[in-house]
Amino acid sequence: MRGTHTRPRREVSPTAVAVVALVVCAAAVAIGVLRMRDDDEATAPSAAVAVVRQPWQLTLGLDAAAGYLVTAAVADGGRQSLTVQDVAFGSRPDGVYGGEVTAFPPGTLDEGQFGAGEPINGAYYLPAFVFPEHTAGDARPWRTAAVGRPDPSGVWVVVYADPARATGGAAVDRDDLLRLAAAVRVGAPRDLRMPLRLGTVLPAGLQLTYVRSPDQRLDRGPAAIGLSAATRGPAAAGVYAQAPPGLDLTVLIAPRDAAWNERRAALAGTTRSAGFEAWYDGSRRLTVQAERCVVTIDAALPRAELDRLVERMTIGDCADPDSWIPPV
Repeated sequence: MRGTHTRPRREVSPTAVAVVALVVCAAAVAIGVLRMRDDDEATAPSAAVAVVRQPWQLTLGLDAAAGYLVTAAVADGGRQSLTVQDVAFGSRPDGVYGGEVTAFPPGTLDEGQFGAGEPINGAYYLPAFVFPEHTAGDARPWRTAAVGRPDPSGVWVVVYADPARATGGAAVDRDDLLRLAAAVRVGAPRDLRMPLRLGTVLPAGLQLTYVRSPDQRLDRGPAAIGLSAATRGPAAAGVYAQAPPGLDLTVLIAPRDAAWNERRAALAGTTRSAGFEAWYDGSRRLTVQAERCVVTIDAALPRAELDRLVERMTIGDCADPDSWIPPV
């Protein structure tokens, strides 16, 4: 049984790590704290150094003293994104919605739009930056106010807000975007942590290319892992409302809570996988109830391959983010 993170782990294959490494340019500014775990403290590099960002890591962060919390962090190939909560103002201890931050290599999105923007302290404010779409799959250009700047590390950083969340007391205006942009830091790679670790052997031809790590004190969305060919590009949508297109396999990891009890009652295809109670839809979706998490795998793979994937996993406690570990 794989109910905790305490069982011994096999060494990760150097080849498996090497083929998924993403080379990032030299970092020249201090990294902020992602706040995915309270005991993680950022360190400021004293000089520019060459770094390697793995697919489960971010170099994007926030100044710890700026008054923000990260509620969800995403690594999607060469792109990184944060959803943040503003705790500097207001009476709620968990603050209000603060905006979105994304970083990407030049050419991933159309950063050339900022050439028409208002220059402000090394950044550019644009009242209508255009993303190819709002969320993945809606296929309609989305315009939103944004602040963008090139970072010395080689990435472009863009700050904006999702109108679906920036309403009422959580409205995000120009000054809010500028304050958030000033808090962004890019520095040394930091692990994203998950309640699940994959095994050392992945399905043939697939690599880890997508990770979503939520702070479940503030974000009730599932943690997620995605596998695909190494050539898959990152999503071009403004908001990561779901896993990006082009993934060949997704793993969603959620707590065993009241929502799970309701969902479980509607599942069919009762079975077992790696000793766990499970449900299989007969084609591609396998749902596994572990001791403290529910794991859902979606892939067009044979059932036996899905079972082997579960057997190699270490599944921890979805309700205890302090115990989470890197996904590989």
